This record gives sequence, structure tokens and C-alpha cells, in this order.
Amino acid sequence: MKKEDSREYRVMLTNGKVVYFTIRELNAFIRSLNMLFLFAILMFVMVWGDAQTIGGVAGVAVRALYWAGCICLYVLLLPHWVAVPYFLWSKLTSVPLPLVLATGPLVFALTVFASWFPAVPGSVEPEQGETLLEHTFLKSLVAAHLSEMTAFLWLYPQFQLARHREKTNAEVRFIRLNGRSLPIDSLKLVRNEDHYLIINTTMGTVRLRARMKDLLGQVLLSDGIQTHRSYWVARQEVIELRGHELLTQSGARIPVSRYRLKAVQAWLSVLGKPH
Repeated sequence: MKKEDSREYRVMLTNGKVVYFTIRELNAFIRSLNMLFLFAILMFVMVWGDAQTIGGVAGVAVRALYWAGCICLYVLLLPHWVAVPYFLWSKLTSVPLPLVLATGPLVFALTVFASWFPAVPGSVEPEQGETLLEHTFLKSLVAAHLSEMTAFLWLYPQFQLARHREKTNAEVRFIRLNGRSLPIDSLKLVRNEDHYLIINTTMGTVRLRARMKDLLGQVLLSDGIQTHRSYWVARQEVIELRGHELLTQSGARIPVSRYRLKAVQAWLSVLGKPH
């Protein structure tokens, strides 16, 4: 997973509500069934509602083709595009990026693209209507913004709920140490002490006779990381790296050996956490 895919974005809707998402979540959301249905409704309205919206192209079939093309480009470009205005905005202020500034320039560019694209087919092109005017951009922006507001206010919460249910219904993974089974999601910190492992979990602390390698053979890098020969910490427990120590949610400072420092830094970079 790329670092950019896991970075969290904050976008403010027109009604003042702030939504949070990663690029990976945005990609999955705009390709969801509900969003495809919304795009279909948008295309129907724009194709049948105004014959002059896209560069004055006459003919329902051709207008449908152009709108389908623009919507496909929007879906493909949006996850890559949103990082650009977000980066520029974050340099100026810590306030969440307004939705209209996040997507408006992309809609504007696609409207311009649609205005000259009909010239490409040549003789196949139907007779042109009016040229591209200011109200054309306004109509495109309004249509896109209303669709985006509908998506984030009503469809995105349903999408998040469905993903949560999928995770909840997914098979719970366990580790087994010295005859004892523990859910991996419950692990917070594991410390080696002589021939025992001191395991801090969300359910309490457990002391089991086992070796660190017994644990490492059952967990993934996405679950957590070994920072020191005697320490393993779960992903959700980590806050940031300070020097040669990891700060955790529980307030503990986990030592990071010089040998494992670069691996820990790379791991935190993927998670998008300070290092």
C-alpha cells in the first residue's frame, strides 16, 4: 500500500460537515454500486435536461457518449487530483479543504475538455449548437457539486457502515501461545522477559511462557512491528517515533534499536504516522 493511499484527508461540505477519507477509501467509494447508480442518474438528467451543456452537441446518443466519457474521466482522475489542492490548501491553513475547491477545478477542466472534444470525430460530429459560455461552466459545477453533496451526505455513511459490517463479519484472527488463544486485534504491546512474554491487550495483561519468535511467526507486518529484540507493538497502539522511542496510546515509550530504526521508520511512513 502506498503512503498516499493511507493518508487521511479532511474535506468540508457546503453545510459545514467535515468528512474524513483516505485515497484508498475514496477509490472504493466512487466505484461502489451506489455511486455508479448516482452517476447513471446524473448522466440521464444532463443528457435529457439540456441539449447545450456539452459544447452545444446535438443528438441524445452523442451527448450520452460525451457525458459517459467525462464521468469516467472524473472517476479515474479524482483520487489522483484531490491530493493536489489538498496539499496547496494545507500549506496555507489547517482548516479542512472546502469541497468546491477540492473538485471544482477538475470539473472546470473536464467542461473545457468536453467543449473541444466534439471536434475530434470530424465528419461524424453532429452539428454544433451554441459555443461554450459562462453559464455552461456554472451548470457543470452545480450538477457536480449537488452530486458530490448527495454522495457524501447520504451514500458515504452507508458505504462506511457496509465496510464496517464486512470487517465485523470477517473471520477473527488469533495467535496461540502456550495453549492460550488471543485475538490479534486485541494485542497492544508484547514484551519479552526471561522465558516469558508479557502481553498487554485490550482485555488486560497476560504472562505466558513463550518466546518472541513464537509470536512473530503468527503476526503480519500490517498487525504491528518488532522494534527491539524484546518488544513488539501493535499498529493501532503507535502514535509517533521520537528519537529511538515509539510513543504509544497507553503512554508507554517503546525502545527502538539502532538495527531496526530504518525498518520502523519505513513502516511508520506507510501508515502515515510521524517519524
